[in-house]
Amino acid sequence: MTTETEIVKIQVQSTGRAEILLEENDYLIVKWTVPLESGGVKTEFSFEAYAYAASGMANDYPWSHKITEEQALYFVGHVDEATEYFKSKHHYFHTEIREVSFEDIRSIEKDVIRFNDGHSVTWRECVFNFNRLHPGSKYKCVGDRDITSEPPYIELYSVYVHDRILFGDIRLTQKQNIDNFHRLQKQIQDFGYTTFDLS
Repeated sequence: MTTETEIVKIQVQSTGRAEILLEENDYLIVKWTVPLESGGVKTEFSFEAYAYAASGMANDYPWSHKITEEQALYFVGHVDEATEYFKSKHHYFHTEIREVSFEDIRSIEKDVIRFNDGHSVTWRECVFNFNRLHPGSKYKCVGDRDITSEPPYIELYSVYVHDRILFGDIRLTQKQNIDNFHRLQKQIQDFGYTTFDLS
């Protein structure tokens, strides 16, 4: 179970109304006892998971997706299918790619890369996301690179939207674009990180 899911588990249990039916790496399946105004109670079921925000920070409340009792009971006995269903619903697993050019970078720092539009990405979040998608990775990898692509790019595994930095400025020669590619790659390495070579 990830640290984030442990946080969600603590939040869920603190309500005093939840029974956790299934604990997985990225999610919980929970049976809820919901009090009614009439004095009775009703039972609800849901997936509960960590709610990533666009900034990479957590939202105050867990992500929640209601399911029926039949679904809950089925998923408890069919964990692989539960995981696939969860991934089809949770926004974390639907990362989009934002294409930017090398010229859109404002600064490249030891802990963070900043873009001219105010967007910033920490190397730490990229390593976390890379390891999440590639369990067992022993490298401090922040994303992918492909110098053979047209144009070449380095893609950072930022939260929600991966930042694909393109090296194809038409105002520059091909050699200048490739030099910029190698410059960013070297700066990433100098900070103690790496990128996975797709070329």
